[in-house]
Amino acid sequence: MNDGSRRTVPSWRAGEARVFRADLWLFAMAVVAILLVEVWQTSTMAEVSLRLDRDTKRLTEARARLDYVRAERERFTTRAELDRVARSMGLAPIDAQQLVALPSAYLERGGRGDRGKAAPLMAWAERAARSLVPDAMAHSRTTD
Repeated sequence: MNDGSRRTVPSWRAGEARVFRADLWLFAMAVVAILLVEVWQTSTMAEVSLRLDRDTKRLTEARARLDYVRAERERFTTRAELDRVARSMGLAPIDAQQLVALPSAYLERGGRGDRGKAAPLMAWAERAARSLVPDAMAHSRTTD
């Protein structure tokens, strides 16, 4: 036999042959488990995100449809129907004799702050003119 090719292993190195290292296997299994959990969470998050996008799109479409239906209803609603609804809600129609007088400064855009003392003088003149000449009111053509 060929005794020369056989190597003898010293006793102090005998234990270093292939040994099953449980700690490395457990560490590798833990890393794989953590990666699988990460992948599972990522896919779940993607699914939830897609569902949210879909629901948001449906909500936007429903709101647009609601606005369109409201606009259509308002366009085709007649005054008679509105009068009936107003009466059922307890709203009274506007009185034809009612008159609202607003000062011209109230109706101006932006208002003028540089009038100084002319504003009270103009207001006094307007009140005097109204007391002397009453405003004309529109009367209906039908006389009672």
